[in-house]
Parts: sequence; C-alpha cells; structure tokens
Amino acid sequence: MKIGFTLQKKWQILVALAMGTSVVPINAGIVNVSLPAITEFFQVSVATSEWVLTAYLIFMLSLVLFFGRVGDSKGHERLYLVGLACFIISSILCSLSPSIYFLIIFRALQGVAAAMMISVSLGIVKKSFPTEELGRALGIYAVAIAAGLALGPAIGGLIDYMGGWRTIFLINIPLCTLSLVLCYFILDRDTGETVKWDFSGTILQFSCLFSVVYGLNYIQRSKIDILTVIIGLFALSTFCLFIWNERKVENPLLNLSLFRKIKFSAFNIALFLNYLCMYMVFFIMPFYLQKVLHLGSNVTGLILTAAPIIMMVLAPLSGSFSDKFGSRYLAFTGSILSGLALFSMTQLTIFSNFLDVLWRFGLLGVGAAFFQSPNNRAIMANASDEMSGMVSSIIVTMRNLGMVFAVSFAGLLLYTTISPSTLQAPVLYNLAAYDFTIGMHRVVIFGGIISIIMALLSLAGLKKEKLDVHHLKGKVADLIND
Repeated sequence: MKIGFTLQKKWQILVALAMGTSVVPINAGIVNVSLPAITEFFQVSVATSEWVLTAYLIFMLSLVLFFGRVGDSKGHERLYLVGLACFIISSILCSLSPSIYFLIIFRALQGVAAAMMISVSLGIVKKSFPTEELGRALGIYAVAIAAGLALGPAIGGLIDYMGGWRTIFLINIPLCTLSLVLCYFILDRDTGETVKWDFSGTILQFSCLFSVVYGLNYIQRSKIDILTVIIGLFALSTFCLFIWNERKVENPLLNLSLFRKIKFSAFNIALFLNYLCMYMVFFIMPFYLQKVLHLGSNVTGLILTAAPIIMMVLAPLSGSFSDKFGSRYLAFTGSILSGLALFSMTQLTIFSNFLDVLWRFGLLGVGAAFFQSPNNRAIMANASDEMSGMVSSIIVTMRNLGMVFAVSFAGLLLYTTISPSTLQAPVLYNLAAYDFTIGMHRVVIFGGIISIIMALLSLAGLKKEKLDVHHLKGKVADLIND
C-alpha cells in the first residue's frame, strides 16, 4: 500500500494534514493573549474565564486515546474529516458566543474536534509514506505543529488588536476549510479493523480529570469546604477505578505495563512537568504585560512567540545531538536552563519593559528545546515497536495534561496575592500592580522548582548504567571532524 502512492500524492496528503492539524496547537495558545479582553468583556473573574482555556484542553486530553481507538475501527481518514468539519462549526460558534458560558461550551466542542484530528493524523502520515521516507515526513509534520505553537500567540495578539477577541476564532475557518477540501479529494477513506472500545476507561478518565480541575478552580473562587472534600474524594475514587479498569479490561486506553520501566515513567513525568511550568507562564504573562506594563495585545503576542520560535529552530538540533550522545544530559541541561529562565523572572517588576520579558522568554525557549526532543526520544526508545502508537498517545496526553493543570495551579498561586474582583480591572496601578507582580513571582518560583525536579528525573536510573567516557569522547571527536 505504501509503495503505491505517487510522490505528488504523498506530499499532498502531508501538506493537507499539516495545514489542518496546525490549528490544534494554534488554538491552544491563541486564546491566551485575548483572555484579559474576554474577562473584561463578559465581566467575569479570571477563575471563570480560565475555563475558556481549560475546556478546550480537558476535552482534547480526555478523548484523544478514545478517538484513537475509534479511528482504528471506523477509519482514520473518515474520523479526521469529521474532526475538521466539527472544528469549523465550533470555531464559528465560539466567535458568536453570547455569554462566557456559551463560549466555554463551544470551546469544549472545539476540544472534541481537536481530539478527533490529532488522534489519527500521525497514523495517516505513516500509512502514506514508505518506511525510508517516514522520518523526513514526520519531521516536517513536527515543524508544522511547532509553527502552530509559535504562531498562536502572535496571530491571536494581532487579530485581537485589530478586530477584537471574537475574530481570533475565525482564523481557523480558511485553514480548516482548505484542508477539508484537499483531504476529501485526496484521502482514501478505508474502514478500519473492528476493535473493542474501552468506554468505562474513557468515562473514568474524563470524570477524574474534570473533577480535579473543577476542584482546583472551585478553591480559587471559594475557600476549602465540605464540597472541596467531596470533589477530592470523587477524583481519588475515579482515579483508583480507572487504574483497576485498565488492568482488567481487554483493550485498555492506557497500557499500564509500560510504566513499569523506571526511565519510561520518569521521562513521562518530566514531560508533564515541563509543559506544566511552561504553560503556567504562558497563562499568567498576558495579564502582566497588558494589565501591569500596559502593553497592547499585539506586543504581547510577539513576546509570547519568542519561546516557541526558538524551540522550533533548536529542537531539530537537540534531537540530532541526542541521537549522537543520548538524551539524559541534554534533557538535564534543558531543565536547568528552563529553571534559570523562570527564576530570573522574579526580577520583573511593575517598572520592567518588554525587552526585560523578551530575553527571559527566549532563554525559556532554549531550555525547552534542549529538553523536549531528547526527552521524547528517550520515551520512544523505552517502548517496543508494537507499542509505538500507544506511546505517541501517551506523549500527547502528558503534554496536554501539563497544560490543563498549569492554568489551575497558576490561578491558585495568583489569587494568594490579589483578589478576583481587583484583577477584573482593565489595567492595574500602584499597589494592585505590585500585588499581581508578587503573585506572578510565586508562579515562576514554583515553575523553577519544578524544573529542578525535571532535571533530577532526567537522570533516573543512571546508577544502573555505566557511562563509557571513551565512547563519548569518540562521539565528540567525530562530530568535530564532521
């Protein structure tokens, strides 16, 4: 099947998929810049507007493993086309939202559509290319995803500045429509194999994740009370039931045996922590830039783009280095650089300027670039070939799980220094601006501590391995000679 594809059709498929799938990471970051404007427009607290971000991420996260199984049964191409169509419809609904609650619901629908797309897109790419060209194709696909992450804040800031927050969702329509038309005529819509779906695991996974995020959000709006305890017990019970279910069911959403390997578990936890500390900063920084430094949304978008652009440029280089020297020390170095960038953000004040923020975001991007590619390589290297699809889904899950929890944790830390009612003001001055900055410092300190934990996790299991110093020196010499 793979050999039968012509060169033209293979690349048409890749371009069409990359074009459509890029809107998923774009929409993970495009709302960040406009969140202060959305909060002010609907006159709601940050704890409420957080759900505009969280609803998208939580539904995408909870359903990506499930839709991967649906794609195996109904056909990857068919599910991708349905996801594209649903993404277009949900984007239009988001732009027309009459209230914050409708916007949250429509963003949740966007998350469902995104899960349909990202759960099967890599599988379609793999089927479309012969083995000897697959690495190059997946590399180009990865650049498209990184470009989406990089462009999201910039596009969101520029469009919000020119046309208001409602227009940021309309950027999805031309990209998704073009991808839908191309995929409709290019893709062969084959029916997949019959598989058993883990409905119980899907429901338990979603219930656990939703209750945890809702509980964290509830604490921001209210003090810890009996309802908080009930939510916590429910989250714990659904988590335990999910683990029990995945161990007993014939076709589990998550193969728990993978996590018996110390290195596999350590690198996955480190990946989760990396996105946790990264996205905490991406969530809180637009409020600092616009409400404290009084910068426009267009400038805010450009600043937030610094880290993803650097990641897009350096990630292939760090991945190449990890092929030569291994993943551990590159991931360790990236974690330390990320920690330095986050701790340096404690020096930002109410009198800082955009350059003070820009170089720190750049350093954070360097750290993330040197961490993520080697870390992902190490995760894939610790799994067998027949588990590669499951492991790819786990990587996506850890990434989105970090993003979901980041919003909640950042909000909790921020509200320790400034009240929700004060934060609803269009701009902050004097003591209010100072209180916000102190809260931001607590967020980045927490992120810096997380980065140190990431560094330690990168060295997990090292005592069981002997480092061949002469072999490493030989690799360095070969690289210099090349």
